[in-house]
Amino acid sequence: MTFFRHEIQGPGILQQKNGNVYFFDNFFVIGGDSLNTGYTGWVNNAQSSSSIPIGDEDYLLGTDTLAIKYKGVGGSIPVSVAVSYTFDRYRFGGGLTYEQSFAAKYYPNALSNNLQPFKTDYLTASIIRYYGYVGGEVFRSVRHTIAVDAMIGTFKYGKKKFNPDQIKYKLFVNIGVSFERSLSEYFKVFVRPSLEVKSYELTVPGLGYVVNHSAPAMYFNIGAIIRMPDLNKCPVSQCHSQINHRHGRKVYRSKMHPFWKWQDPNYGQNYPQLIKYKGKNKKKKNPY
Repeated sequence: MTFFRHEIQGPGILQQKNGNVYFFDNFFVIGGDSLNTGYTGWVNNAQSSSSIPIGDEDYLLGTDTLAIKYKGVGGSIPVSVAVSYTFDRYRFGGGLTYEQSFAAKYYPNALSNNLQPFKTDYLTASIIRYYGYVGGEVFRSVRHTIAVDAMIGTFKYGKKKFNPDQIKYKLFVNIGVSFERSLSEYFKVFVRPSLEVKSYELTVPGLGYVVNHSAPAMYFNIGAIIRMPDLNKCPVSQCHSQINHRHGRKVYRSKMHPFWKWQDPNYGQNYPQLIKYKGKNKKKKNPY
């Protein structure tokens, strides 16, 4: 969930009855019943129009005397891949995220009788982000881990909907808490709620006005972690040891550890509950 917002203070605003919102220079642009030059699309791709008619029900406002804030809430679906290295309780790494963002409907904070909500000229837009990752484990048990982490990097909207010549992006910071459960020695699942701060600036060409767009967000990610083994698999074909063990001078991991099943590497645990204790047998006083 992304909370879009920006503040307009400086240019004039023409609010048409149908919802179109134009920026214009407060000086030398109004001639009779039309606006000589106006700019729309100042959220993603500012474009100019000329001889814009001004109807009786349209509204003109100079934001040099009254600042106007527009706010909207949109959603997104992110897909992320990251690689990290864990040292003791600390994690370091980097990643890449592709995100499909859904446009918001913007509402003014004042003059609601005259200024109407407006929509952007796009419904969805893609976001690509590259980030560095740093975190630390604050709780660890045999099968559960809680980690606090942060992602810091750059992001860009797709060129198809956002004009790169007009936009200057800033760094984003995402801080979250990851709740992890080990399903095996090498496989975890997790949920990660997080908060993010990001923004970008769009310069309206011709007008020279810069709109600062803020887009803080809340995320709820679910995913999986696959850990690369730090020991080689036992090379002895007939070895059925279920623990990490030694052959000669080297220590090997067991071949009996399936990645999808919990297995403590320090002792044999492929069958933590015997069959005689399962199902209808568990009701018997003497399962033998």
